[in-house]
Amino acid sequence: MRPNETRSEILKTILYIGMIPVVAGFLFLYVWLGEEVRASAVKLDELKAQEIRLRGEYNLVQGERNRLHRPDNLSKLAREKLDLVQPNPEPRKIRVHFK
Repeated sequence: MRPNETRSEILKTILYIGMIPVVAGFLFLYVWLGEEVRASAVKLDELKAQEIRLRGEYNLVQGERNRLHRPDNLSKLAREKLDLVQPNPEPRKIRVHFK
């Protein structure tokens, strides 16, 4: 072998050996990013499920609030909890004087 060919072979070998850490680094980065994406997707699914549950609870509370604000329920609660009663109208006597 000639010295140029030997030097060329040595440079090629060093280049190939030097590429091993680069390829390994990219492979590690690919796997790590894939796991991060999967973990984020799981967390996102959990948050979506929590959002659906909270929206259901909110709708139940809104329905209960609307039910309690109806006039018939307000008067019932006033009678039962506060012992308030509807006052009877006072009878009024009207006298008409003719002249």
